[in-house]
Amino acid sequence: MTRILTERKVQIPEDCQVELIDKKFTFTGPKGKLVHDCTPYLMSFSIEENEIVIRLWHAKRKVIALATTVASLLRNSVIAVTKGFKYVMKAVNKHFSINFEIKENGKVLLVKNFMGEKNVREFRMRGQATVRLLDDKKGCVSIEGPSLPDVSQTAGDITNTCRAKKLDPRVFLDGIYVIEKGTMVE
Repeated sequence: MTRILTERKVQIPEDCQVELIDKKFTFTGPKGKLVHDCTPYLMSFSIEENEIVIRLWHAKRKVIALATTVASLLRNSVIAVTKGFKYVMKAVNKHFSINFEIKENGKVLLVKNFMGEKNVREFRMRGQATVRLLDDKKGCVSIEGPSLPDVSQTAGDITNTCRAKKLDPRVFLDGIYVIEKGTMVE
């Protein structure tokens, strides 16, 4: 069954400017600038007062679900330019201590002595994400940036690469794991 009109709204805070040109949103805020392209979606977008309004006419259930997903993506973009995203990762080891080194102003993370191996694993941050060592927590790094996909995919790449392969995961817990997710400004 189709609904005649479906609307989804996204609030825009005062410190965020949103510009809409041909279904392309440009978000500008204190943490940076982000562009989100909504041209593949067959729905209408408008900016009214302090809200982004998504409208669908005569839509079925799956298309309405897509409108909710698009609203969530736009909400994440607003959060990204106002607060930013942050993942905290911790090195867990049983015998060989894992060491971190950061190069190129936080764009490259080097992992040394993982499982006692001599080669150094190098991870480049995706997009605008940066990495820094945490002073208050030993063996922890923080990945920060204005784009949630960049930050989360970088953290996922590090977790998947630094895993004890072909060994029992109940015994060999060595690796680098995400211990905290949130925004840069709490």
